[in-house]
Amino acid sequence: MDAREVQRIAGLARLSLNDAEVARFATQITAILGYFEELREVPTEGVPPASHPPDLHGPLREDRVAAFADPATLVGLSHGAEGEFFRVPRILE
Repeated sequence: MDAREVQRIAGLARLSLNDAEVARFATQITAILGYFEELREVPTEGVPPASHPPDLHGPLREDRVAAFADPATLVGLSHGAEGEFFRVPRILE
């Protein structure tokens, strides 16, 4: 990758690079693209795609519809109940 192409990409990303940064990124991006070329040479014929994780079943219970507890009871169980509301720390002034 040459300096002109790095500057074009930097412009698209709205980055301002000095000459040393352009040279460094050109070297680094060229190396990264070289690694991708090496990966293209790996034989993958017959290897199924791994775009989806295997079907795993976790130890979670099945979702069931259940009656919701009385709101006053829930508020009463909290540490910061104030009437029928939850009392929380103030975050805005």
